[in-house]
Amino acid sequence: MKLLYLNEHLSCLNYQMNSDVGFTCQQLEKEEVYRIDNSKSSCTLFMIEGDVIFDLGKYKGLRILQKEMVFIPQSIETRIKSMTGSKCILLFWDRNVSVCDKLFLGSLPVRDEERTADNFILPIRKPLVKVLDSVGAYLEAKLLCKHMHLLKQQELLLVLKGFYTKKELAAFFSTSTGIRRHFEKFVIENYKKVSSVKEFADLYYVSERSFSRKFHSCFGESPYKWMQKKKAEQMLEMVCDLELSFQEISSKLGFSSPSHFTAYCRRMYGMSPTQLREKNKK
Repeated sequence: MKLLYLNEHLSCLNYQMNSDVGFTCQQLEKEEVYRIDNSKSSCTLFMIEGDVIFDLGKYKGLRILQKEMVFIPQSIETRIKSMTGSKCILLFWDRNVSVCDKLFLGSLPVRDEERTADNFILPIRKPLVKVLDSVGAYLEAKLLCKHMHLLKQQELLLVLKGFYTKKELAAFFSTSTGIRRHFEKFVIENYKKVSSVKEFADLYYVSERSFSRKFHSCFGESPYKWMQKKKAEQMLEMVCDLELSFQEISSKLGFSSPSHFTAYCRRMYGMSPTQLREKNKK
């Protein structure tokens, strides 16, 4: 089907001819080798026609057949070789995931057992086939609006939630080292940027209660206690640095006054900053 008013689409700021996120379609000749560039986002490969042999990180020589799909974590080197004339659709995931979808993905069980191709390659079921058919039609017609890509990603997540079990989805996403590890990575990368649990929850776009519950399930303690421990560790490291004055440390760690900093040090280590520094020297 021909796209109407193409010039208007091309002049729109939301029209994305080239983008790091969204859907693309790849046609592969027999024996053709294709390397997926997922350096900027995670990706899902949907086999529409044919079959390929692929290497996914440490998994080598795996086969994905027509109407099967596999999730590819960001920056995991992936190479596919088409065994027949093949057609696949790739989704490079946009990070703009709704709160509802984020909570659902966060509720998936963490898989600790050995991962095999049998559990992280899933069939493309009929409802998902319909979504991918519409995506293919839009791509063929060059309806490349940013909103189309985002809406179809949301529709795809809706289908995954409705027609795949949590066990299947936990296995599907397990190649990214697990949903829990994604949350842990988020925490480690961002805890120095916030000064309260509420700020941390806001940064993750969930309520403070939901954040605290998820945090406790991953770290075994409340986010407040954990953050206090991390702050104490950071403070100890800085106190042991003879080039830093106590006033600088107090300011960098966000204490309201040097006396507040001293009181915090006594509470966490049972001694003043001066005593702690002297002890470290010895």
